[in-house]
Formats: sequence, structure tokens, C-alpha cells
Amino acid sequence: MTLISGQSHDPQGAIIAFMHKEKIDHVRIPELVRAIDPIKDVIAFFKLWWAISRGKYDIVHTHTSKAGILGRWAAKAAGVKIIVHTPHGHVFYGYFNKVLSILFVFLERLTAIITDKMVILTKRGIGEYLQFKIAPPEKFVAIYSGIDVERFRTYKYDKAAEKQRLGIPADCMVLGTITRLDPVKGNQYLLKALPAIVNSFTRIKLVVVGDGSQKQALEGYVLQNNLSEKVIFLGVRDDIAAIVSTFDIFILPSLMEGMGKSLLEAQAMGIPVIATKVGGIPEVVKDGETGILVPARDAHAIAEAAIKLLQDETLRRKFSENAKEWVDYRFSIETMVKDISGLYEQLLSAKK
Repeated sequence: MTLISGQSHDPQGAIIAFMHKEKIDHVRIPELVRAIDPIKDVIAFFKLWWAISRGKYDIVHTHTSKAGILGRWAAKAAGVKIIVHTPHGHVFYGYFNKVLSILFVFLERLTAIITDKMVILTKRGIGEYLQFKIAPPEKFVAIYSGIDVERFRTYKYDKAAEKQRLGIPADCMVLGTITRLDPVKGNQYLLKALPAIVNSFTRIKLVVVGDGSQKQALEGYVLQNNLSEKVIFLGVRDDIAAIVSTFDIFILPSLMEGMGKSLLEAQAMGIPVIATKVGGIPEVVKDGETGILVPARDAHAIAEAAIKLLQDETLRRKFSENAKEWVDYRFSIETMVKDISGLYEQLLSAKK
């Protein structure tokens, strides 16, 4: 197996260390970037084509929208017989202006023609691809993006000690999110909801884990609105389970989300969640049973849901118990690997 990627955000070197440990061949293409860049995109395409041609691969499996379009056409040009794609959500809305969104829909429809299977993270997500007429139903298969269920479910922690480690007073209620700090993740609406929450609960902290293009703007908003004492930006961390153990409520305010693995990790630890009713999230969070789903771009709805849960300890406990039961083997890494391996074998058998 060979992994071909652009430059990953890996400050602790965890990804590189994992690849060395597992002896994974890695080809890095610096021009393969998330943002649209015509010059870099053309260079990336030819480098992908060259790497795939040299590798003589039986299967090329691409991930994410832009890398998926470049990678699939490079694989086709290199004569690869089996092409699989996992979009991890989509860019049909929430990311770009209307013109660019229409362009991506067109490109996805065109690229779907040369794709053998598209792995969508939820069944609900397949519905959105069918709605945008990307490809016929038989092109799609739903496979959950797995988490280490047992690690989070059985994680042993001392909540008071973890709060102290993060500088959070023992009597503070903690709201938390683990996300990319980009506009599509909707973190601006979570921060807009915070003043109303603080008005009802003065002993409150919001913990934000992650990094991204919007980090400076979000930190500026916190400063301008006198929320600095209420918000802790932790950046990218590798002690996720320890941090989540301090949360009383996990909040994910995304404008678009393929699935939301962090929601599964929080629920596996028994943390009640608030999330937006977008993408595959309603398939991951049971509204009214493991958490509360709210409309996207609605700071008022986020504040209302948070206040409701903060006021009702019995409801939080009920959601916590339900969440731990809900996140079971179907969401595990083992199930994901088995399903993807089965898909590869099925495609290889069909080609033979």
C-alpha cells in the first residue's frame, strides 16, 4: 500500500510516526493543497499521474473532494482498473459561493462516471448525492468512518484532575468542541451563542480544540466581546479522550458534516451532545435521546439547547446513558476496515 498526500497538519509528528511504525510507503505532493489554486492543481495532477503510473496499483482509493477529483482522473489516465472515492462530506453547499458550488457539482457528476464505487459515510449522505444527481444509486455504498469505540468507552479518568490540568475551576460547567477552525464548521455561531449561555450560567467555560484558517478571527471575536475568561483555545491536541472527559456537553455547530466522528467519541464517553441537523449528523446523534439537534447557522437555538441541558441534570444523565449504549460495534474501526476490505474484494472479483 502507498499513501499519496499533500502536506498534513501534523505538529506532533504523529502521522509520520505512525507511517514509519506501520512501514507505509508515502509519497508527498506539496502542490496537493485544500484551496483551489490552478497552477498548483495542474502540477499536483501530473505528479499524481506519475506516482500512480509508477506504482501500477490495482486499486486507487481517493479521499475528500478536490483531492478526489484530481486523484481519480490521474488514476484513470494511469490506467488503473478500480477507482474508489470517499468524499468525507461534500462541497455542494456551505463551502463556496454559488458559482463555485455549481462547478463542483458538475465536476463530481463528471468524475463519478469513471468511479467504480463511492463510499459515503452515512446512508443519509447517499440521499444528498442522489438529490444532486451525482450518480445512480448503485454507485454508492454507506460505510461508517470508525472510531476506537472501546478506547473511549472504557477510558478511565479523574474529571477533577483533568479540569485542574487544563486550568478550569472545579465548580465550572464545561462546554466543548473538537473541530477544524474553518467557516464551514460553524464555530462562529457557537461563540455567538455563548453570551446568552453565560447570562444564565456564569460559572461556565468553553473549550475549543482544533486549528484552522478561522482561528485568528474567532480569537478576535472572543476578545472584542469580553469572552476571554470564558473560552479556552487548546489548538491541535493528541490527548482527546482526557480533554473530552472534562466536558459536560459536547457541541458541534457545523454547516456541513459528512458524519462527525468527534460526536461518536463524545457519545462513547457518555457526553451529551448538541449538533446541527446537517449532512450525516442525524444518523450519528439520536435527537432527544443522546443529544439535541438544532438548525445550522442558529446561535439562538444552540444557546437554548445548551441552557436546557445545563439546567437539567436528570436529562444530561439520561442522554449520557443512552449515548454509551448507542455507540457500539457498528461505529468501530474494525467494522469499517472489514466493510472496506469486503468492498475491495467484491470489486476485484467483478473485474476478474
